[in-house]
Amino acid sequence: MHIRITPAEVLGLAKVAGQPVPPVVSSVSGEGDVVRVVADLRRLDALPGPLKLAVRIAPIVRADVRVVAFAAGVATLEVEANAAGLPAHKLLSLAAAPIEQALAKQDLPPGVVDVQHDARIAVDVERLLEAKLPGLTVTNLRLAEGEILLDGSVG
Repeated sequence: MHIRITPAEVLGLAKVAGQPVPPVVSSVSGEGDVVRVVADLRRLDALPGPLKLAVRIAPIVRADVRVVAFAAGVATLEVEANAAGLPAHKLLSLAAAPIEQALAKQDLPPGVVDVQHDARIAVDVERLLEAKLPGLTVTNLRLAEGEILLDGSVG
């Protein structure tokens, strides 16, 4: 099967499936091979100390996310983020704990998202889907023309 879906449509499907978008996300859109995310970090409940200070200075973060690899069910995403013109992706590792907490609140397995120190995030798509859509196997994932392109099978 081949699925072409915009980031906005993904958010709509998540809402219909009872998995609302975390309130920190203000908007999501696709352009070329990039997903653009705008987040208001003031909407996060718990932040580590250094991130609290950064949020006071620049609460709105704009991020460009690219899929740089997909292998063995894991998508590696490259994140370039800025807040008030500053390179916020350098602070991405500070967001690891809040991201893990947000995933746990949605009953997702621990470790499906690995925030790495080089502004990359590894998403275990296979485990993530197994938790929410058992039987769906993804064989390829990429971004193009502002859409998420997914190849997979149901079995």
